Amino acid sequence: MVKYTGDNEEWNKNWQLREEAIYTHWTRNNPENQVQLAFRNHWSLFNTFMESPSYNGGKRVLEVGCGRGSLSSYFSDAGFDCTLLDLSPDVIEIAKNIFSRNNLPAKFLVGDAYDLDLKNSAFDLVFSIGVFEHFEDIETPIKEQLRVLDKGGLFIAYIVPEYQNNIQKNFDWINDILKGYVNAKNEGLQNSNKHEVYRSDKGSEKYIPVLQKYGLKNISAFGTYPVPMISHSTDFPFSLMPNESEIIFVKYLETILESNTEFPHPWMCNEGEGNAFVVWGYKD
Repeated sequence: MVKYTGDNEEWNKNWQLREEAIYTHWTRNNPENQVQLAFRNHWSLFNTFMESPSYNGGKRVLEVGCGRGSLSSYFSDAGFDCTLLDLSPDVIEIAKNIFSRNNLPAKFLVGDAYDLDLKNSAFDLVFSIGVFEHFEDIETPIKEQLRVLDKGGLFIAYIVPEYQNNIQKNFDWINDILKGYVNAKNEGLQNSNKHEVYRSDKGSEKYIPVLQKYGLKNISAFGTYPVPMISHSTDFPFSLMPNESEIIFVKYLETILESNTEFPHPWMCNEGEGNAFVVWGYKD
């Protein structure tokens, strides 16, 4: 049984009805849009977590709530044994098609994050991208993910809460202008609106005690995604600008990241300042 706030049907509608759903944000080449840039930096950041001596170095990876599997594409391309799991059969079919198009091997499962039909200690790394903020009950899925994590395994949760005062506040006016333009252009067209899904406003303070309760060690948390998102719709699934605009914007964002030398990784920032945060730790 699904135990989160929000109707899974609303998720399916967004996946089924919008062109954005079939995009992959993985690329072997230089990123050409802001979401490709984000996932490239997610991958780079996650690699620093795997460099820790606390990590067992294993290659068995599970992505929970995989969506289209953009970050799992990076793992697969790097030779990891990837398993992608999502509650929605429609989403799993999208992910299968994306991986097939790009000749990336993986296993695909339809399953519930609250009741993983997987063996204990079956994976060396378990992660999720933009999933936990949609759950009110986080303890059950955390317990399940740590159950299937092997000794010395790495848990990573990239979480996108409903921030009100982060970097986006200075750029909302641009997004509002873009949204107004697109809405006027699409007036009268079906499926132009996205269906709302629940999103929590809680930070790492909600997650760390639960991770400690279930035996995770060397737990850390940082803000991440320290650059603005510019689009006519930043809601799920993210809508891209025209290709030329995206390429120009990516170059601007890369300049910002090059100057971000205050933190261990340029994709990090103080929690609450960026668009998301990441919490991670290792199973004892």
